Amino acid sequence: MFYGTAGVSTLLFLLTIFVIKDRPPLPPSKAQAVLSTGPAEDYSYKKSIINLFKNKPFILLLISYGIMTGSFYSVSTLLNQMIISHYPGEELNTGRIGLTLVVAGMFGSILCGIWLDRTKTYKYFNLCTCYCHF
Repeated sequence: MFYGTAGVSTLLFLLTIFVIKDRPPLPPSKAQAVLSTGPAEDYSYKKSIINLFKNKPFILLLISYGIMTGSFYSVSTLLNQMIISHYPGEELNTGRIGLTLVVAGMFGSILCGIWLDRTKTYKYFNLCTCYCHF
């Protein structure tokens, strides 16, 4: 169903890997100019990505985010079929339920961002969110 999107995304990913350089030809600031005097291997994009995927908390966060996002997308995609099979003729209310999910997610993201910025309880909040989601 989404072969076109997958193809474009894959093409953009490959272009990002092979075309975009690690640094511009001229440094954008004095701080970057000082960094460029050091060895390039210490600040390479590839090394940063490799280090990121060696980080266990990042991998766990990536997996938990993927599971939560995938479950939200599956509920959103199949919402009409789930509601109509039990309540025939309720297409309008199905749309309202979908709208409520999206709007509540937008406001919830803003409020959670403010909360996390003030309390710095990222790990606890992520665990609670995953627990409540399932």
